[in-house]
Amino acid sequence: MQSNIQDQLCSTFTQVVEQLTFMFGETVPKEEVDSPGTLFTLASMSFTGDLVGVLEVAVPTEITAEIAANILGLEPEEIESEAMMNDALGEMLNVVCGHVIMAMAGTDANFSLNSPVTTYVDDAKYTEMMTSEDYAGLLLDDNPIFLGLKLEN
Repeated sequence: MQSNIQDQLCSTFTQVVEQLTFMFGETVPKEEVDSPGTLFTLASMSFTGDLVGVLEVAVPTEITAEIAANILGLEPEEIESEAMMNDALGEMLNVVCGHVIMAMAGTDANFSLNSPVTTYVDDAKYTEMMTSEDYAGLLLDDNPIFLGLKLEN
């Protein structure tokens, strides 16, 4: 991913997530988010229109309840199910994706978002996130985050 695209992606992500989840993010070298053995939940969604591609975010599974609680205005212990946590993570990605597309293609951008899908990160995906230029490393309230954007030409 080109540096200016990655900068715009990370800047938009941190601004939106701060407003949505009240959690603060910062872009860091991926070596600083290298967390072998950490279980990550991955939310992924594709989009079409003026831009075509896939946006992904991987967060430590242990903070998905906090993200969900902050979005829903609840306490983390009030989050009742894994489905609730995954839905909130997907919704966060959905909001971020719309903002990223408008930041890159303009506020009049024509686009369609597909529903987010959540899964867990396996070893192969973790290696891809660490080695691919399509992924950036961030810290979200000191938790390692991977943010990936794959655009089609």
